[in-house]
Amino acid sequence: MIVDWQVYYDAAKKCQDLADELRRADKPVHEAVKGECVGMAGDAPGCRQWGEAYDKSAQQTMQVCSSLANALTNYGAVLYAMGYNYGIANKSDPPPPRPNTSQVGEYKVSIPSSVGDNGIGFDHDHGGVKEFFDKLIAKVLAAFGKLPNGDRSKLDKAHTTWNTFANHESVVGAAGRIATISALFDGMDDATNRQLLQDHFATLKTGADTVATAGQKMAAPVQEYHDATVALGSETSSTINTLELSIAVTAVLGGALALFSLGTSAVAAAAAIDADVLATISAIQASYRASQMVRVIGLTSLAAGAVGIVDAFHAVPSIDLEKAINNLASIIAMKVIVAADGVMTVATKYEDLTPAPGIPLEDFTDESEDYIRRRHVEGGPEATSDKSTFAKGTDLEALAEAAREVEARGPNDYGNYEREVDAGRDIGNRSPDNGGQPTRRYKVITDRWGTIINMYPI
Repeated sequence: MIVDWQVYYDAAKKCQDLADELRRADKPVHEAVKGECVGMAGDAPGCRQWGEAYDKSAQQTMQVCSSLANALTNYGAVLYAMGYNYGIANKSDPPPPRPNTSQVGEYKVSIPSSVGDNGIGFDHDHGGVKEFFDKLIAKVLAAFGKLPNGDRSKLDKAHTTWNTFANHESVVGAAGRIATISALFDGMDDATNRQLLQDHFATLKTGADTVATAGQKMAAPVQEYHDATVALGSETSSTINTLELSIAVTAVLGGALALFSLGTSAVAAAAAIDADVLATISAIQASYRASQMVRVIGLTSLAAGAVGIVDAFHAVPSIDLEKAINNLASIIAMKVIVAADGVMTVATKYEDLTPAPGIPLEDFTDESEDYIRRRHVEGGPEATSDKSTFAKGTDLEALAEAAREVEARGPNDYGNYEREVDAGRDIGNRSPDNGGQPTRRYKVITDRWGTIINMYPI
């Protein structure tokens, strides 16, 4: 099947349309996480650890979604360039209109912490019996450090936001739409080019699957933490209010001023308050131990200084998210380069390729050495004006040996690996079409086994 430029353009537009939709889907997440939901987890024992686990999962999920959108934008530009070049080279009728190949850079998602000081875990306005609250606060700090102090309204906002994102049709349907775009190239006559194109679509689809899964797994733990916070908070408030009310009644009946006098009645009242504070602490501890919160924040002890072992976000595919971030970065790095004459080329800049220290540098094959001598050595039969060339008599083996000191980068857009080397002396010239200046730098290209495929001055 011959794939004409219109197919490339159609695929490019579909990629970039999906990118725009994904940005609209995750914009509310960025706004909430970076704004209203800052500090929502609290900082009590266990709450701090829950917040730290949430932050990691949230940042990874948001990063993959942003990277997926940027990769779709840039790959769309690449497809436009490929289609344009194909249409011009084949003198298509009608010819392809010149496309917009604007691209974006890689965006690193950074978020503020959800850990924050939200007080000691219950509200108090010093109404009622002040002495009771003062002693209760001191006992809470001594016994628990703080009670769980998540902000229920912020947590509710976070759950609603993540749930909306997870169920957004663009997020849920992204992988399927990418597969449909890839299928436009099924049956393409050029099997090698088809494989390269569809390998990139496979990377995009995997990224889409991963972000959809992660989004679904973010909402539920936030809801669970919110519900546990509300339940324990209500139980704690009820316990405090009940005992505080009984103290207030006793104070009125016995004469309120007696509570703060130096007489015997004040001693009796103070003893009563101490007893009620201890009773309140015991009641809070019992409620806390029996609550879902202990499980949610992973506490094995309620003592001050306890550290939670949080498992709430275990279902978020952290390893897959990291892989997706790295794989999508290679597509984001693909650049459309527009020459002065309007010709578009697609290439990933050498500095944007991933270091590949495990790739060796072996020898030439007879075929590759002959190829280089014909095209990239001065006087070669195929050394046309668009080819850079080594000077006659250059020791290619010595240049290859020197390149072994340079770490490979890749894979590039063709699945191969590159090394750029500075020889420290002139070794040839750039192509006449690019000015023909002398140069001391050259590029060595190998396959994944390290066999030299090509080598030329740059």
